[in-house]
Amino acid sequence: MQLHNLRPDFFQDEPLPEATSLVGWSALACSLGIRAPVRNLACVSERHVRGNRREDGPWTVFDKRYLPEDTLEGHLNFALKHENIDLLILKRVFEAVPSQSIEDTVKATPTGAFSRRIWFFFETLTGNTLALDDAQSVTAVPALDPKLYFTGREKLSQRHRVCDNLLGTGALCPVIRRTEKLEKLIALDLASKAQATIGKTGSNVVARAASFLLLADSRASFEIEGERPPVNRLERWGRAVLEAGKRPLNQTEIYRLHRILIGDDRLTPGHLDF
Repeated sequence: MQLHNLRPDFFQDEPLPEATSLVGWSALACSLGIRAPVRNLACVSERHVRGNRREDGPWTVFDKRYLPEDTLEGHLNFALKHENIDLLILKRVFEAVPSQSIEDTVKATPTGAFSRRIWFFFETLTGNTLALDDAQSVTAVPALDPKLYFTGREKLSQRHRVCDNLLGTGALCPVIRRTEKLEKLIALDLASKAQATIGKTGSNVVARAASFLLLADSRASFEIEGERPPVNRLERWGRAVLEAGKRPLNQTEIYRLHRILIGDDRLTPGHLDF
């Protein structure tokens, strides 16, 4: 499937750098008219770029040797190889193109890692099944590179021969990159330090500290809305927060939490006066 309009004057209100064309997620979003923000704009130069890529304002400009074919497959391949994955853009791409185009991409190289990942993401994000036989018995590839992203426990998708290590499902799936800042925070091992500190502290002091932090957090929650509730209301909010998640969330549980928060049954069905 050919892509067009890859050299617009502007993309997301940003002028395209001279002698470049859109690439990857930017190219897919522009060509297919996808209504979703591309967070990292990318283009490829007609010339060589020192170091293979450079930053130009909001743009990452790639060397000309990175130029893919102006096709759906070419730019999807580029995006998955050289850009941060964007599941929203990817899902909107799948919704914007005929499923036959994705099937053709998979059939072209059915055992390729790229094809199997695209196939896996299509069926995971859209909930639709392509008219394809299950993948051959080849080495499975991870959905996300664990060196670049925080991943979940792997579950092998036999159909695609892809290790599903996503942090969620097709309905809701956060993506967390392994940035330098996060890696440094993990290296601090704050959980162990907190556990060691608590182990040296009396339980009564820990309980008082937890109560103080909960009250402060409750007050901050109301201040966000510009409210200054009395202390007893803050305490009820804190109790509701502590109770949340202890039981399955259903209508009865919502009424119970509401009763804790309000302090009585006045807003519970059966106790309303109209």
